[in-house]
Amino acid sequence: MLGVIRQHPVTGNRRKRERQERKPFDRATPAGMLIAVGIVYGDLGTSPIYAPKALMLAQGGRLDRFQILGSLSLVFWFMLLVVSIKYVWTVMNADNDGEGGVFALFAAVRRYWRQAAPFAMIGAAAFLADSVFTPAVSITSAVEGLASIPAIGGSVYWSEELSMMIAIAIIAVLFLSQHAGTNRLGSLFGPIMTVWFTFIAVIGVMNIVTRDWTVIQALDPTIGIRFLFSHENKAGVALMGSVFLALTGAEALYADMGHVGRGNIRASWPLVNLTLICSYFGQGAWMLEGHRANVSDAAPFFQIIPEQVRPFGVVLALTAGVIASQALISGAFTLTAAADGLNWLPRLNMRYPGVSKGQIYIPSACALLAGLTIVVVLYFRSSSAMEAAYGLALTVAMLMITVLLFEFLWRVKGKRLSALVSCMLFGAIELLFLSAAAAKFMEGGYITVLIWGVLFGVFHICSRGSQLEASDRGHVHAEDLAHILTAAMADKRRDLVADNLVYLTADPSMKEVEKDVAASMTHHRGHAYWIVTLIQSERPFERRWKVVSYGQNLHRVIIILGYKEPQFYLRQYMDAIMADMLSRGEINRIEPQWPKLANRNERLGIGSVKYVLMHRVVSPESSLPDSDRTLVRSYQWIKRVVSRPVEWFGLETNDPLVDTVPVWSGGDRPMTMERIEGRVREPAQTSK
Repeated sequence: MLGVIRQHPVTGNRRKRERQERKPFDRATPAGMLIAVGIVYGDLGTSPIYAPKALMLAQGGRLDRFQILGSLSLVFWFMLLVVSIKYVWTVMNADNDGEGGVFALFAAVRRYWRQAAPFAMIGAAAFLADSVFTPAVSITSAVEGLASIPAIGGSVYWSEELSMMIAIAIIAVLFLSQHAGTNRLGSLFGPIMTVWFTFIAVIGVMNIVTRDWTVIQALDPTIGIRFLFSHENKAGVALMGSVFLALTGAEALYADMGHVGRGNIRASWPLVNLTLICSYFGQGAWMLEGHRANVSDAAPFFQIIPEQVRPFGVVLALTAGVIASQALISGAFTLTAAADGLNWLPRLNMRYPGVSKGQIYIPSACALLAGLTIVVVLYFRSSSAMEAAYGLALTVAMLMITVLLFEFLWRVKGKRLSALVSCMLFGAIELLFLSAAAAKFMEGGYITVLIWGVLFGVFHICSRGSQLEASDRGHVHAEDLAHILTAAMADKRRDLVADNLVYLTADPSMKEVEKDVAASMTHHRGHAYWIVTLIQSERPFERRWKVVSYGQNLHRVIIILGYKEPQFYLRQYMDAIMADMLSRGEINRIEPQWPKLANRNERLGIGSVKYVLMHRVVSPESSLPDSDRTLVRSYQWIKRVVSRPVEWFGLETNDPLVDTVPVWSGGDRPMTMERIEGRVREPAQTSK
C-alpha cells in the first residue's frame, strides 16, 4: 500500500502550503525580486566594504593608475564570468525540482555517478567553513567603519580591541537570537538591502563624476590581463585572492534558488550587479587621486562617503553585514539538516521556529558556528587579517560545484559539449583562484583548511560508521516473526508496555527484520508492532508512505520524505498513517481502558503508542578489523556528544524506550582456554 501522509494540525494546511512552495521558479515578480534582494545578495552586497581595501593592501597600500584600472578590470570581468555566466545563467539550470545548492546537485547525479559523495562532502564542508568567516568578516569590517567617523575614530577611547569587542558582541547577539527565527524581521531584509544597494550606487556614481570619470577605462578587459601578468603587479597570482573577495556570495545565489525562485534572481541580478560596479568604480576614482591605505585605516568604502552622511552609511553597512550573516547562517542550518538526512551527521535536534518549513534552527550547529566565529575574530583581530582565510573555503566549494555540474550535464542531461566547454572554463578560473588562496596558506588559510578538513572528516566518519553499524546483522523473515509475536503476546506474565510499539530502524527491507529488533519485540509486550524506516527522497518536498502488514500484529512501514521535509514530526506522520489504516479496516480498533483519561489516539481507537530506539555499541567480542572498530567507535563518540535522537524525532514527550544492543559485525573471535583437571590449589595466604 502506497499513500500520502495526511495533514496534521502542526503544519497547517499542507496542500495550500505546497502550492505556495511549488510556484513557478522561472517567473519573476516585483515581490519575489524584493525578497531575492534581501536573502540572496547579502554576502555579495557587503563585499565592496572590504574587497577594495584588500586590493590596495596587495599592492603595498598605494596604487598607480595602471594598478588601479587593472585591479578594477579584473573585478568586473571575473564577476561577469563567475557570477553572471556560471551561476546565474549556467548552474541555475542544474536544479532539482527548483532547489539548488551542493546537495540538490548531488541528489541529481548520485544515481548516475557513485563517486559523487566525496565531492559533495568537500563542497558542503567548505560552505560551512564559509559560514564561519562571513559573519566574522562582514560584521568586523562594518564595525571598523566607525573609525571613519571623526568623533569616534579620533577619540582616545577608540582602539582595535574595542572594535573587536563590539563585533563579538554583535555576533553573539545574532547567534543567540537564532532560536526565535526570522519570520518577522525577514520581511524587512528586502527593503533594507534595497536601500543599501541604492546607497552604494549613489555614492559610487557621485565619486566617479566628481573625482575622475576616466576610471571607466577599467571596463577594457585587456588592462586587467596585462596588469595580472605584469611586473607592476606586486602580489603576482596571489592578487586573485583579493579579486575573489568581490565574488564571495556567488554560491548563495544557487543555494537560495529554491527559496526565492530562479526567475527572481535572474531578473534582479543585473540591477544588483550595476550597483556593485558603481561602488567599486567610485572607490577606484578615489584611489586615482593618490590616496593610500594602511591596515589600520578605515576602508575606502567609508572614506568616499561625505562626512555628513557617513554615520548613516556606517549603520547601514553594519545592518547589511548582519543580514548577510543571517543568510549564511540560515543556509548553514539547511545544509546541516540535509547532511543529517544523508547519514553524514548523527541525528541532530532540530527546531522549526517559523511558520515556514524553510526556517530551521539546529542548536548544536548554532553553538558550533557561534564559537568558531568568535574564535576567528579573536584570532585574526581585524577584517584585513581574515581575508587570507576567507576566500579559500568558498573557492573549494565553487570547485566542487563545477565537478558535480560537469557530471550533471554529461550524465544526466547528456549535453557533453556544454559540459566540456563550460566546466573547463569555470574549472580553470577556480583553480586560478585556488592557487592564489593557497599562496596565503600560512597567513591564515590553514585555519580554513583545518575547519573544513574537520567537517569533512566528520561527514566521512558518520557516513562510513553508519554503514558499518548496519552491516552483517542477522535477519529473520517478517512472516516468521509475526508467528513468534503471536505466541509471545499470549504470555500474560508480561505487562503490556503499550498497545502499539513502534521500532525505528535504518534497514529498508520490507520482508526481513533485524534480529536484534526482533529480539527486542519479544521482550516488550504490545498489541501491535510497527517497524518504521525513514528514507530521504531526492525530491525536496515529498511525503509518501508504504506499508506491508503481516497479520494484525506486525506492520512494516517505509516513510519517504523529501530532503527539506522535517523528520521532527515523526509522531504526527505515524498518527496519520495509523488513522488511515484504521479507517480502511486494516488494523483493529482498540477501545481505551480509561475513556476519560484517553488521549486523541486512544479516543480514535488507535490505542496507546510507544516508540523504541535501538542503541548499538561495539561489542568487545566483535571481530571487526581495528581500523573499522576505531571508525565505528569514533562515530559512536560523535553521536554521544552531539546527537539526541529522542529530540531529533520529536519524541521528548513520548518517553521512548531505548534498547542497547551490541554490534556483532564480523562474527565472534575464537577463544581458546585451557581446562584444569583435578583439584585447584588455593593461593597461599600471607600474614600482614
